[in-house]
Amino acid sequence: MQDAHKNVIRRLVHEVFEQGRVDVVDELLTEDFVDHSAQHAEFFSEVPGRAGFKRMALIARSGLTDFEAELDLIVGEGDLVAARVLAAGTHTAEFMGVPPTGQRISLSDFHFFRFRDGKVHEHWNQLNALEIMQQLGLVPQA
Repeated sequence: MQDAHKNVIRRLVHEVFEQGRVDVVDELLTEDFVDHSAQHAEFFSEVPGRAGFKRMALIARSGLTDFEAELDLIVGEGDLVAARVLAAGTHTAEFMGVPPTGQRISLSDFHFFRFRDGKVHEHWNQLNALEIMQQLGLVPQA
């Protein structure tokens, strides 16, 4: 079962985020999917569930052109899968409320997924927003 769960996450990263195929979300997430990610509140407060997840993916892709995502680490136990995703892109449109800077940024974030009936039912994400703001020149480097 763990291999099947990990393959779902691989598809989310590759097909949804890298390729922008948000239609795949309906296949991979439960109808009553819940996202608990605090930093995505602006994306999910008005649009919860699968529609909110699609919206978040499209916003990320539209703010960063030449967007790349790579699944760096994936582990699972029971109905949970944890993954570290590395991503990069050029900031050419508004991203996280920041007007375009033209800067190339890279980020790493951690995701936790709970599965039900072979689909993602819950999601938690920890993104290093400070690192992104530093790369965009909005916050001084330490």
